[in-house]
Amino acid sequence: MKKLSIVIALSMIIGGSGIKALGTETASLKGEAGITPKSILYPIDKAFDNLSVLLARGNEKKAEILAKIAIERLGESEVMTEKGNQKLAEAALQDYNAKMNEAEEKLQAEIEKSKKSDDEKKVEKLKDTEKTIAERQLKSLEVLKAIQEKVGDKAKETIAKVIAMQQAKKEAVANMVEKRHELNEARKLYNQIKAQLEKAKKAGNAKEIKKLEDQLEAQVAVLKQCEEELTKAIEAKKTVNKTFKVGEPQKGKDDTSKDTNPGQIKKDEKKNDTKKPEESKKPENPGNQGKGKK
Repeated sequence: MKKLSIVIALSMIIGGSGIKALGTETASLKGEAGITPKSILYPIDKAFDNLSVLLARGNEKKAEILAKIAIERLGESEVMTEKGNQKLAEAALQDYNAKMNEAEEKLQAEIEKSKKSDDEKKVEKLKDTEKTIAERQLKSLEVLKAIQEKVGDKAKETIAKVIAMQQAKKEAVANMVEKRHELNEARKLYNQIKAQLEKAKKAGNAKEIKKLEDQLEAQVAVLKQCEEELTKAIEAKKTVNKTFKVGEPQKGKDDTSKDTNPGQIKKDEKKNDTKKPEESKKPENPGNQGKGKK
């Protein structure tokens, strides 16, 4: 009877939480979607999201909120895709892309600031943020691939570019995080040796002092190398940002989509419109001019 109760309870928990049986789960974020783009309340929902980012204190908190909003937007894109509304699905997808990029930028800024920090509490807090961003990046890539299977060829290309962007950024962020952890460990060991050296000096142990001084000198070199590697990882992340335009999928050299940017089309049309009056001022037919002279 007890066993039966446990089985029923587990069934209710699994069913209620939307967890699927192992091996049959398909990546989805529909459950994370809030008010969908089709609702008249959608602009208000987005305004509240932007306000929550604005009111958040510190890059870490902002990064977490931005990543959460990005996941919500991707869920909305998934819902709109299934409903066949490709225009709204793509708009939500681009919004996801922009928000995830912002989250990564905030995390990068905080990692850059932490290079010289000895505050262990702050370092641990940053670890939590890094983990949250990494999990959301991974989940979103799985969902993007799942959405890609459900759309037409044109939308497939757009999603492929978003996947390429987010994959590259995920790898760059992971490398940056790894180098930061290595620097933190090197700094921790440096501080330990330094503390031991202070104790040895107070005790007047010349042999121990010499040994610890040598260790400290070696650790300074390690620390410097770790700082240089983190700097390189941060620069590599910045290079990825330049390669992939923030908020938009990558545009390759042969990609004609760069010429079909809606904003660009409008600008070009305006330029063409302004040229038309000038074109109309062409000289009259030479024959007519000759007649006028006569």
